[in-house]
Amino acid sequence: MPHRRPLVASMFALLLAACLPSSGDAPSRSSDPPPDQHLKAGLERLKAEGPLPSAREASALEYWLHYKVMQATGMEEALGGEARAIAALKAFGLAVERSAVVAQTQVPRMTPAAFDGTGMDAGMMGAGYGMVGGLLTGSMLNGGLTQDQVAQAIEQGPMKFEGQDGAMGVDITQDGVNTTLEQTIKENGVTGKVKTKIHVDACPDPQGKLVVTIETESQMAAGAAQGAVKIAYRRERWLDDDARLVEGGDGSGDEFRIEMSGTGASGNNLSFTESTTTGRGGLQTGQVERQRGFTIFNPKDAEHTGKLRDAALQFMRFTAEVMLTGALGKQAPWESGRCVELKLRSTPEKRTGARPNTAYTVFAEPRAKKDGLPTGGTVKATLTGANMLNPQGKVKADATFDYQNPTKKDERASIDFESRSKRGVGKATLAFDTEKRPSYRIDFAQCPGGGRESMRACDVSKPFTVTACGGTASITHTPSSDRAGTWTFKFLGAGGFADATGTYTLSGTEESLTQHLVSNKVCGHAAGRTVCATPKPSTATWTKIEDCGE
Repeated sequence: MPHRRPLVASMFALLLAACLPSSGDAPSRSSDPPPDQHLKAGLERLKAEGPLPSAREASALEYWLHYKVMQATGMEEALGGEARAIAALKAFGLAVERSAVVAQTQVPRMTPAAFDGTGMDAGMMGAGYGMVGGLLTGSMLNGGLTQDQVAQAIEQGPMKFEGQDGAMGVDITQDGVNTTLEQTIKENGVTGKVKTKIHVDACPDPQGKLVVTIETESQMAAGAAQGAVKIAYRRERWLDDDARLVEGGDGSGDEFRIEMSGTGASGNNLSFTESTTTGRGGLQTGQVERQRGFTIFNPKDAEHTGKLRDAALQFMRFTAEVMLTGALGKQAPWESGRCVELKLRSTPEKRTGARPNTAYTVFAEPRAKKDGLPTGGTVKATLTGANMLNPQGKVKADATFDYQNPTKKDERASIDFESRSKRGVGKATLAFDTEKRPSYRIDFAQCPGGGRESMRACDVSKPFTVTACGGTASITHTPSSDRAGTWTFKFLGAGGFADATGTYTLSGTEESLTQHLVSNKVCGHAAGRTVCATPKPSTATWTKIEDCGE
């Protein structure tokens, strides 16, 4: 959709800026990253070098697996031998890298004769593609987009940007982001495609669980041979009742899955599937689920594959942690108020222009935006200004507070509320004041039987409604400025009802104002009939009063 392209382009510029290292200090965060040495070391490296070196290293496993697929299917032979197959792999990776970030102009270094997937300073494969895409996706959640931009993106729906050889899709929801990256490659006699899907939870479920999934598939074909490597990674993290990540083995779990497949020139089908799971609690298990045709994994190759797999798993784990924790952004997404609506109300409702020493009961009720359920956890209230707030500190949600407003006229105060729970953080503020509001006695109501009535408006700076004629008539004023606005009139009686709308302006001094009313028309409804008329403009007198009697 052409009208969405500027938004996608601005996202890419913003997100790349969020991923690349800054010349200044590291951005402040509302909570420290988990005490995981791999995460800390990875962050320092990422800030110093940017994402490309790590993304290239994350691709070593796939280079190795693709090379084994090339050997098993006859693709290597079709390309003209080992050297040309490795050159095709390098060209393939460089093309993916150009698609993911910027044009790659460095000439690749010579590859060692004993190829093992490493030392390929020649671009990235699917896992590296996923890492860069994951960092881009994560920065959308971690302060890269404002709440207004999030709302705009949700309203627009899924976006897709298509280029000459690839496409990017982004679907931003209140609960997270789904990103799809696709690239078609044709290099050095190899045709192929790389596709990466990334999902990041912004908001936890009722158990406090957050999930990241990264799925990448790279396909290659040469002659009649073809093969594919799929890597799927799922990371789960949990929040505690204070909206903080649970540390240690009880706070995380993940699953790493490798699939290889291929079809040789003679039509023989090859397949291999291996999974590694780390459960909540730290217990790791792994198994080969399927193996057909890939007999080339001798003990030495298997040991090398295991080392590359463990390294790739660490890269995936690091990428997921960065996305979930907001380590490169302003804050973790669940801390921004995106996930929790902190509903506030007070008894009495009137908080502005109130009498001094008014006693209030304030209710703070955090609700998850995802499903509207109570979040549990705690609520903390912080008073700025006078007079007294009880209780102090954190209390269980839903929370009730007692507050007494300032003791003198013309004073202000506010209470900041923060809720914390497994569902995230909610923030809201209530303002109080005892300031004098512009109050007036209004003389203008013409009631049945003749005569005029006086009514009090205790705050004419905001919409107000007054009643007249023994309660049978009501007039609502909605100011557009301190000297103009609109009004509506409703009357019930005499076997029917009447209504009218119009505009008003004010002239005169602050002490005594003349209201000039213009009516669109007045309509009476009775006995199934409606009769309308346009009355002449009229006036009313507003006289300022000091005490409104509230």
